[in-house]
Amino acid sequence: MKIVERNGNYYLDFYFRGRRVREKVSSSRGAALRARSVREGEILQGRFRIVPKRGAPTFDTLADKYSGLVSIHKRGHHVERYIIKTLKTFWGKYRVSDLTAEDAERFKAKRARCVRPGTVNRELGLAKHIMTKALEWKMIADNPFRSVRNLRVPKRVDRVLAPEEEVRLLAACEHVRSKFLRPLVIMAIHTGLRRSELLGLEWTRIDLANRTIKIINSKSTSGDRIVPMTGTVHALLSGFAKEEKSGLVFPSNRNVGHRFLDLKRGFKRALRLADIPEGLRWHDLRHTFASRLVGAGVDLVTVSQLMGHSGIVMTVRYAHPLADAKMAAVSKLDSAGFCLVPDSNRTPSPSGAVAESTGNSFAA
Repeated sequence: MKIVERNGNYYLDFYFRGRRVREKVSSSRGAALRARSVREGEILQGRFRIVPKRGAPTFDTLADKYSGLVSIHKRGHHVERYIIKTLKTFWGKYRVSDLTAEDAERFKAKRARCVRPGTVNRELGLAKHIMTKALEWKMIADNPFRSVRNLRVPKRVDRVLAPEEEVRLLAACEHVRSKFLRPLVIMAIHTGLRRSELLGLEWTRIDLANRTIKIINSKSTSGDRIVPMTGTVHALLSGFAKEEKSGLVFPSNRNVGHRFLDLKRGFKRALRLADIPEGLRWHDLRHTFASRLVGAGVDLVTVSQLMGHSGIVMTVRYAHPLADAKMAAVSKLDSAGFCLVPDSNRTPSPSGAVAESTGNSFAA
């Protein structure tokens, strides 16, 4: 099996079952050597297959097929269509048989300059799955993206909305051109529903008489639950029910019959107007709900059920104790008499401390 260099790119050139195969692998000779080892191993193990290059579709065609057959059945297909659009701008006109791991690395590097690492990883993950489907549909002989690693995502500190911040945020929402922003913020703080659960909420799941919200088709099977309404949520939804014109509680203003989609711009603007640091994410409103329940003395099992968590471990992570509660817990050591204040002028040696202790015991 030969490695051929042409116009700055390296190709594998070999014969398989009487047919000549010329395969573009990379612009790096080291990567080409590794690819040759992999291909030789696949041939020895009987796993190598020839896919006619002429029959391989463009990435545009593959992405459209994926959208219609796979993506449409996903819970997050509304968001996924935007990711697919981004991927098509990079590889749309390329044949999927010509794509290499290096193409994915270039995509990763370029996108990392524009968006956050987590976004890059979600886009790359979808690209990998699209190429996996191309492999299953016998469009390519191997998935060139599977060895590409994700970017490291720095950990972010969970934030809890303070009461005074909540007042400022709700006031700022009134000055943002987004019809449902303020009601959605209130719902998130008072119910702990995920953003996707809020935006997909239907009136058939709202029981105003019994003051409950039924969540189905959630992130997990344990996410299906019934959430009681607070008085604030009941009053809010009762007012909306009088103006009901759609099956959705929060329908889109532009596309009739479709769900409300864009929260980011309005929410970021409201944060700026309320003078709240942008480190606060929408999901932190869910943290706020859980933390307030824990702070009010609600047990973790009940909090877990209200949040729709698959296990109590997730609840401990989200519903972290408040800083004041932690300080109060530590200060109990003082009141229990475990705090010894040393003499600031002299630090006794361990032997001296023992002798003094012994002397006191004999004196007693």
